[in-house]
Amino acid sequence: MSQENVEIARRFNEAVNRGDLTDVLELLDPGFEWWDRSDAPGATVHRGYDGFTKFIADLDADIVEMQVEVREFADLGDYVVADVRVHGRGRASGAVFEEHEVHVLRLRDGKATELREYRTRAEALEALGLAE
Repeated sequence: MSQENVEIARRFNEAVNRGDLTDVLELLDPGFEWWDRSDAPGATVHRGYDGFTKFIADLDADIVEMQVEVREFADLGDYVVADVRVHGRGRASGAVFEEHEVHVLRLRDGKATELREYRTRAEALEALGLAE
């Protein structure tokens, strides 16, 4: 099952990068939650299809050419940990930005149920109770 989860995580990431909301939503559980990094300004939880689509629309209003480049997927059973590089350009300013994060995607019955953002891999693994 877990290799299937890695494939779902890969498809999820590819659909997000293409801006294909239809394909993304097909991979999400209706109760899906996206948890912002706790140190991000205005950090919150985006809940359900509506919360997720609003989150994406808000990002699109502020950022152009955004891509989430996965450097590595780690298969942890019900969880897939992805070391990512997020980059793009501010829509108004044109300023280029780059962030390095770790995304933890939780899956159940072939659907993504939550995604949590972390600053580092150690922080993500600690949150899963798997500190190195």
